[in-house]
Amino acid sequence: MGNFHKLLAVAQMKWIGITKNPVIMTGPLFTVGMVYVYKIIYQMAVGGKLTPGMMTLLLNLGLTMNVCGDGFMMVGTAIAEEKEKHTLRVLMTSSVTGIQYFIGSIFFPFLITAGINFAVLLISGLRMSGEFVPVFLFVSLTASLISCVIGMIVGICAKNQMSASLVGTPLMMVFMMIPLLGSLSDGLKRISGFLFTGVLSELAGAYAAEGSYTLQPLAVAVLVGELVISVLVFLILYRKNGYEKD
Repeated sequence: MGNFHKLLAVAQMKWIGITKNPVIMTGPLFTVGMVYVYKIIYQMAVGGKLTPGMMTLLLNLGLTMNVCGDGFMMVGTAIAEEKEKHTLRVLMTSSVTGIQYFIGSIFFPFLITAGINFAVLLISGLRMSGEFVPVFLFVSLTASLISCVIGMIVGICAKNQMSASLVGTPLMMVFMMIPLLGSLSDGLKRISGFLFTGVLSELAGAYAAEGSYTLQPLAVAVLVGELVISVLVFLILYRKNGYEKD
């Protein structure tokens, strides 16, 4: 029970920090708002019903903006703020482990990021068939989790909130722009296939065009592999920076 209380305390602390930071809370709202505005513009341009290509653009834009921008920055900025205010060091005295801090830190950001993914899907106008639901759940939830973990890595590496933005922005642009521009270049398309955002983008494009999507072994390997690697990197950095007691 003691371990659970520590985890819950970290999660509550993170929730308070997120809800009191207008910069962090603006990100998810901006993503949903931008996708909705673009949908209205597209509908005005074609005089009504969106084409599959337009739905793909909307879904790709919303999903990649969310998992890159919101996931990275929501978690990374919060951790960097704790480091800047020296509250992260206080956790050491309470014997909070890396695992407890990890789960508590990403719990609410993960739920928010996952929720925005579904909101973007609804706004795009795509309708999921029954067999598509498990695939979308697996890919979108795994991608949301990876983005939150990468955000934690950014936060641990950053000295303050400003440096968190400087570190996180290039990563955000790489993971966002390569999948979005993959249709314009065969080279970028191949690279995109090895990124978790690329798997998410491929799912959106294939389903919008064909009404179905088959999850390939490579896509599963990319998602699971990048999740495991990112978690291990965070735990190593957490311990290396002296935040976990031996």
